Amino acid sequence: MPNTPLVAGALALGLLALPAAAQEVGDDAPAQSSSSEVADRVQGDVDETSIRWLGIARVRYSIPLEFSAGGGAILARMPTSYDCATFCEYRGFVAQIEPGSAGGQLGVGYARVIATRKPRSAFLNNVYVGWGARAVLVRTWGDSELDPERQTLAGFEGQFALPRLTFNLGVLRRISSAHEDADRYVYTAGIGWGF
Repeated sequence: MPNTPLVAGALALGLLALPAAAQEVGDDAPAQSSSSEVADRVQGDVDETSIRWLGIARVRYSIPLEFSAGGGAILARMPTSYDCATFCEYRGFVAQIEPGSAGGQLGVGYARVIATRKPRSAFLNNVYVGWGARAVLVRTWGDSELDPERQTLAGFEGQFALPRLTFNLGVLRRISSAHEDADRYVYTAGIGWGF
């Protein structure tokens, strides 16, 4: 058969052009939207969003806070038509405060969470998956394992959540005075429930 690749290519092009040709035939074909109409529809969807805030909470064991419980909020811009009855994706600014047995932490940053909430509740109920990155300020006290026990640290913490579990890793730098033999950086890790 002469030039089989050429014939196969022409046949493929003909099949691809078939749907476009079928749309052009007949007066009943719907008129194509102009680009300005599409832009207006997209702008309408953007305009119909609202900023929602939902409470977040977690309990965990971590270094250097040891046992701690925290609460805060996530602020997310979402379409107003979303009722989030089953689940929603929340992404935006997050802030949280977390006192613990050996210290306390204040964190602000960005989070992205797929979760549900109970009807008429201001808190996320079930976190299916999520992640966050925060700048944190930590003050230790009590029986902290750090030397000295009372000091102030600042740094970054990353968090990853699966259903019912959350994991975090971070690095902190001492910003208060410590003795000369103290390490400048402290690495953090933890596991808990919530977000």
